[in-house]
Amino acid sequence: MSYYNNNNNGYYPPPPQGGYAAPPPPPQGGYTAPPPPEQQQQPSYGGYYGGGDGSYYPPPPQQQQQQQEQPPPPYNREPKFRDLWAALLFLAQFALFIVIGVLFVKSLPSSAFKHTGQLRYTKNFYSWPTMIMWLCVLLVSIVFSILYLGLMQMFAGQMLVISFWFAVISMIGTGVYYLAAKIWFAGAIMLIFGVLYALMWFSWRHRIPFSKLVLEVVCHITRKFPSTIAISVMFLLIQAVYSAFWSLALAGSFKHMEQYQNCTTHTDRNGRQYQSCSNPKQILSWVFMVFSFYWTTGVILNVLHTTISGTFATFYFFEGSPYGYPTKNPTLSSLKRAMTTSFGSICFGSLVVAIIQTLRAIVRAIRSQNDDNLAAQLMACCADCILGCIEAIVEFFNKYAYVEIAMYGKPFTQAAKDTWTLIKDRGVDALINDCLIGNVLQMGAFLCAAVVALVAWLYITITKPEYNSTGSYTAPIIIASFVLAMSMFMVLLKCIDSGAATTFVCLAEDPDAMARNNPRLFSMVRETYPQVVRGVHEMNGF
Repeated sequence: MSYYNNNNNGYYPPPPQGGYAAPPPPPQGGYTAPPPPEQQQQPSYGGYYGGGDGSYYPPPPQQQQQQQEQPPPPYNREPKFRDLWAALLFLAQFALFIVIGVLFVKSLPSSAFKHTGQLRYTKNFYSWPTMIMWLCVLLVSIVFSILYLGLMQMFAGQMLVISFWFAVISMIGTGVYYLAAKIWFAGAIMLIFGVLYALMWFSWRHRIPFSKLVLEVVCHITRKFPSTIAISVMFLLIQAVYSAFWSLALAGSFKHMEQYQNCTTHTDRNGRQYQSCSNPKQILSWVFMVFSFYWTTGVILNVLHTTISGTFATFYFFEGSPYGYPTKNPTLSSLKRAMTTSFGSICFGSLVVAIIQTLRAIVRAIRSQNDDNLAAQLMACCADCILGCIEAIVEFFNKYAYVEIAMYGKPFTQAAKDTWTLIKDRGVDALINDCLIGNVLQMGAFLCAAVVALVAWLYITITKPEYNSTGSYTAPIIIASFVLAMSMFMVLLKCIDSGAATTFVCLAEDPDAMARNNPRLFSMVRETYPQVVRGVHEMNGF
């Protein structure tokens, strides 16, 4: 298989026309006799030729010399800006948010961020002591995430087993807590799920060797390209700065939008007067703020995902090749493509998810405003469930579509369609379902969130700020710290999640290349999932 340069530091195999095409069906009439032995050709896996015992070795010296003397032809396709309309729309939205955000932040009290030199006697939540607390949350999250990444690299198999039983213990522990709090239904559900999950160990334990090997491969590539971790830290800081500004803007919106509130005096049947107030402009501003947050956060995370995917794809296709790596810094080249020619495709995919997430936020707000209306609660709950399922499906598609975008620079819709066809035809969906790396990441995210929430609780307990004299801020701070730490952990370990996703897509594109750069993993895939190497699912007869 040849690999090409698109003159824009984009290095990838040439995409087939219309996406992946399955091999042609067998000829009519059933079995066809094989050619004579002298006319048979040994299968080639990425330049490695198969022996009768299933081993792989380099080609003969004459053919090897011919391969080395013939470099791949240049790929002269001019790079194009894909889905440019989505990129322009995102930039316009972001500029509008900055303008509105600055107005909202200016509405905050002028004394909010004056440094008094004391941590305890602080009447305003938006103050320097509070900023120090959030800084501690950020630093502890980064340190814990890096340490956890090191543990994953040193103890891959053990972490897989521990993460499974950690999930079981968490479910059963939560169920016991609910029963102790006399929340009988929720407690019974959690206990049942915990026991069922524990029983699944007998059917899931065969997945551990494969998941362990995939995790070891991904961790090896992150060690070979430490820039993947460095760029994850950089994007984490970008996300933290944006989230901090967004939080300040949201807090200032309450004060700024009061001027647009309209109140009307009414008289009831008993002659008593009352006021009803409405502020549609404030509601619209909140909807826009929520939508902007989801879209911008999605773009930040997906640019990171696409960048890391490009780095892993470069390793997959060029590691061990006689031509070496086509660029000195694959991560930087991948970032350049993600921020230029592929930026519109990333914005397009993130826009779809952001719309669904905004609709879910509106539905949840409706649920909270209609606690006494059973019919409204039921309809909102059903709508939330349906939107949640749609969101999960779209995010699953997007995750692997961005890999195609990183490799080929395709438009978003074409990448999503080709990725799904490719994965289904190759049978890689079985590998995705059997991979347990997500369990390890979820356990790490929960542990990181728990540790950071504890740090936030200790800080607010020791400093005892005056604004929390009644303890009303303790629970919101702990919950916010928990959610923030979990999201930061997932950003920092995006290199693991993106690396596994890229490995599966690249395997679907060209199983032969894995025989060259990772014979152990290729051998396991060939033995456990032969349909991936053959190219298509076997057709079952009736």
